[in-house]
Amino acid sequence: MSQDIRVMTYNIHFTIGTDKVADWRRTAAMIRQCRPDVVGLQEVTVFHHGSPDVDVPKVLSRELDMNIFFGRTLFYPSGRGEYGIAAMARNEITVKEKIILATPEGIEPRCAIIVKVHAEQPYYFIVTHFSYQGEFEGDEQYRTINAKLITDTVIAKEYFPAIWVGDFNTFEGTSTLDYIHKHWVVANDLDRETPTCETGQFGMKQIDFICTYPKNAFTIKDFKIVGDHLVSDHSPVIATLSQN
Repeated sequence: MSQDIRVMTYNIHFTIGTDKVADWRRTAAMIRQCRPDVVGLQEVTVFHHGSPDVDVPKVLSRELDMNIFFGRTLFYPSGRGEYGIAAMARNEITVKEKIILATPEGIEPRCAIIVKVHAEQPYYFIVTHFSYQGEFEGDEQYRTINAKLITDTVIAKEYFPAIWVGDFNTFEGTSTLDYIHKHWVVANDLDRETPTCETGQFGMKQIDFICTYPKNAFTIKDFKIVGDHLVSDHSPVIATLSQN
């Protein structure tokens, strides 16, 4: 017996669009139209200075009627406001682990969160947001190290079948994607050409990914990159997976 899971990863850019307007309802509408069962979100904020009265995880959970876990990575220097990543699901979720990723001292902290989704056939859902291109010297090496850390944790603690999504801030041809391909099925292989974000250093690239483990756990039924760069500077990425 198999079950279909509609998966989405979306860097929501503080709910601030490329028109400089902060509008969490617009973000919610984008997620709703993609009809996901599970969503990995990056650049998620609580009382961000751009929208100081908005607890984004809380309002998205309420608006979309989805369960959510917010993985904070930092407080803002002002002393008010939080920033991080989040996992949302229509089914009940159990938080399994928050992994603190490797970054040099003084660099923005990063994490991965792992939840168990209690669907008819349970599975694990992992969300992360790696350091960006050019953030510090040797950043690609750190992305590879952190991809290995996540993979080793999944294997050692048997967090599978697993779906791993996020803004990996890297692209095809790097050591990080080479490593991930050795261990995970990458849904983006169905469309390697469509970019998802402007990287700055390397121009428009596909840097937001959906991956599965082990390689025989899911069948990819479809994959789509939504060509919107108004609601966020990242395109939503969606895949329908059939759990084998």
